[in-house]
Amino acid sequence: MKFETSRLIQLQALDTEVGQNGSVLTVPDMERRVNLTQAMPAELVSRYERLKSRCQRPVVRLVGGVCEGCRVKLAASAAQRLRVEGSVQICDHCGRFIYFDGD
Repeated sequence: MKFETSRLIQLQALDTEVGQNGSVLTVPDMERRVNLTQAMPAELVSRYERLKSRCQRPVVRLVGGVCEGCRVKLAASAAQRLRVEGSVQICDHCGRFIYFDGD
């Protein structure tokens, strides 16, 4: 899995954890979030923030060729490219970041 994908997953996990606790970011969590976002390209962070404002999970897995977010089957070529490259890709249907983790 590429670094960008890993960082997006970590960022989503941090945001989810904070959201479930119903609290604001603590200083260590805030520092961790800043470090994650600074290590990613600005356009990825910007897209992530836009997606987060409209859906609970902006980063989802590819499971059986299907986007875990919108449950739409990806084109065979797109799914294969995702499996082979392992980089950040965008679901053509819902616009979420999508990744393949080997399952």
